[in-house]
Amino acid sequence: MYNDVDRKEKNHMENNYWITLAQDETSAPEDTFLRIRELYNNLLKHLYDNPRDIPDFRIHFSTVQMSEEEGLNNGYHVATLTRRSREIAESVIHNVTEIPNFENSYTWYQDNIFVIFDYCGSGINPLQFVTRAFWEEVYKQLYFYGIRRVSIGHMYDLIISGGMVEFFYGFYHLDLNFLQNLSAETYEKKYADSRVIVPRNGTRAGKRTLKQGLQVAFSEPVAFAPENHRQIRKLLELSNDTLALIVDETGKVRGLSDKRAFPNECEIKIKGHLSWRIAYEGDRKLSYHNARYHINVERKADVDVSDIMKSVDPMLSPVELSRISNLIIDASRQKYGTILIFGKNEDIAAETERLTSAKVGIGISPISLDHHKEMLPSFVSIDGALLVDTRCSCLCIGAILDGDALKGTTARGARFNSSLNYIRRRAELGQKLTAIVISEDGTTDAIYGDKVTRLNV
Repeated sequence: MYNDVDRKEKNHMENNYWITLAQDETSAPEDTFLRIRELYNNLLKHLYDNPRDIPDFRIHFSTVQMSEEEGLNNGYHVATLTRRSREIAESVIHNVTEIPNFENSYTWYQDNIFVIFDYCGSGINPLQFVTRAFWEEVYKQLYFYGIRRVSIGHMYDLIISGGMVEFFYGFYHLDLNFLQNLSAETYEKKYADSRVIVPRNGTRAGKRTLKQGLQVAFSEPVAFAPENHRQIRKLLELSNDTLALIVDETGKVRGLSDKRAFPNECEIKIKGHLSWRIAYEGDRKLSYHNARYHINVERKADVDVSDIMKSVDPMLSPVELSRISNLIIDASRQKYGTILIFGKNEDIAAETERLTSAKVGIGISPISLDHHKEMLPSFVSIDGALLVDTRCSCLCIGAILDGDALKGTTARGARFNSSLNYIRRRAELGQKLTAIVISEDGTTDAIYGDKVTRLNV
């Protein structure tokens, strides 16, 4: 009888590496990687707020164990899984660098076997480090427990945090744990609302610019480090929406400058208690809030509400749909969250009459929010919903939505749940209305009939 070590060595020689590692002789190696793909996708769902933002990653793995010399002579047999398809493509290569986007992927090589995670990105990316932490944990569990017992859900935050900390410290000498502490500390009972600029390691042009572009230079630079946390927290009070603390290539705070003077550097925006955002490498953004890291994907301000609004009025023209989309975009950019209730003019007029008669809404003379955008900030600054017809005319503001508690979700707040039950109740009474729920956390949902759709605003 073979012990575990002997069995692994025997199967290694028989080129059954993945079957042996997974401790499941009833499954093919491809089955193991279908499970790994599921685990990886679930990890990324924890990192991206919108599943549609998750990159269409690919996982390449060698199906036969062979030495580098054998691979060069006979070719490596490679299986490729994509995020969306259960079909597995097979190919033969003589060098792993032949795999598309190899230079931007994470590659693991051990025991003459390789795995490559390609998340279809380019340049430096924290996903490389998150992926490494993910694979190291999965591989360890495979080795000790087998594929059927691999579980990483309880480790999402630890895996992501480890990758993020390593990435930003390695490329920007930025300690995210220190940043976390700064965002949790008060100065005269206030949390920070501040900005910091740090350069990427080894950027000579950045070093020169950071020294030349200061508007205020400190006579004694201060190390941006935990041992100076009280002094750094005090200095953060000097920055504001446009003025930022400038950290040089040695990790010292040199002074203050307009953040626009350094568009290509790493910009940190601390936004209150345990909440901050980092913009780096041009248009890439990472944030931390609600005790989680989030990769933020910037989208073009173009909301397609055609199918949603045509459930309210099938006769809406492309011009009318465009106006509604633009109004939703404008509302999502306001400081406060809000609710927009859309419907045909007769339904909105009837609802305005009903809610104002019950003293739970403020009726106003119809005003086109399409032509009077300057009124929008004032309207959304008070509690309650705006009732707007499909021509973008607002008839009621500050409306408190009623509805039976038919169904809700404890994961969302009062704004979302009241809208959900209101729309369902009005639908039962024959009114086709749509609620656009804009949360202060940046998400925008459309509720119509029994459907809820996240909008890319």
